[in-house]
Amino acid sequence: MTIMEDIKTKLLEMQSNILSEIEADRNQSNSAITDDIGDDIDHANEERYRELYQLMCERDQKKLEQIKRALDRIDEEAYGYCEDCEEIINKARLIALPFTRLCINCKTEEERLTGI
Repeated sequence: MTIMEDIKTKLLEMQSNILSEIEADRNQSNSAITDDIGDDIDHANEERYRELYQLMCERDQKKLEQIKRALDRIDEEAYGYCEDCEEIINKARLIALPFTRLCINCKTEEERLTGI
């Protein structure tokens, strides 16, 4: 198996795992019993859980988009090249973060400019 096949397999596994987690969370949320009789603490906990779930869904959605973009780039044979400078992204970086779209230098510059 080539490194590109390994990365594609890893991306597909990550995608599958995220979708499974979302489905499990959705099922747990749907099966949770909400009772109008609960006290303020119950309602606060419920609201906190909903907010956390929303944040997790947004994070997972972003990661799914990044994974899809990486899979598309593999299919287009554009994967492994930085989207900013078009230089080859280090293989170790691709293995560690297979949905990355920037080389380490461009990512560092992006973070410096955005303050992240």
